Amino acid sequence: MFNVSGLVPGAGGSACITVSWTGTVTPSAPVQLYVASGDATDTPGGGGGGTMPYLNWSVEKAAGTGIFGSGASCTGLTGTTIFGNTADTVVTAGRMLSDFTVKSTYSAAGTTSVSSGWTPAGNVAGTTVFRFNYRMATDTPNSAMGAVAVVKITWEARS
Repeated sequence: MFNVSGLVPGAGGSACITVSWTGTVTPSAPVQLYVASGDATDTPGGGGGGTMPYLNWSVEKAAGTGIFGSGASCTGLTGTTIFGNTADTVVTAGRMLSDFTVKSTYSAAGTTSVSSGWTPAGNVAGTTVFRFNYRMATDTPNSAMGAVAVVKITWEARS
């Protein structure tokens, strides 16, 4: 989806991805996002610590123009936050990448997944853009230096 390198405390950015729908049945609940078991790794760097607990993470369902596929610049978008808080700069419980990765299985109620708020219509092709915002917490310890986090996100709809 996207790569970020050289992130230091206080630095961050965003990336967008367009998700397409071509289903034949209208889902019974909004599309859910989650990180399946085994789809997240947090490899420690030279300092011995991981980075996921120190990476502020938010996800928005976005609307607007200027979206040109995955990894786009997100220019001209407004969004509805479905996870986290885009303004966080310090470690805040429930808003870190490590908190997002525990959402690990589909749940129509969004208890073990994150509800996108998007329920596409059956037999109607459509797209929705998701913006992922990340910011390394300003209180990240030196032990996280050089760590590498990899996360695979699943979008799922069920009828």
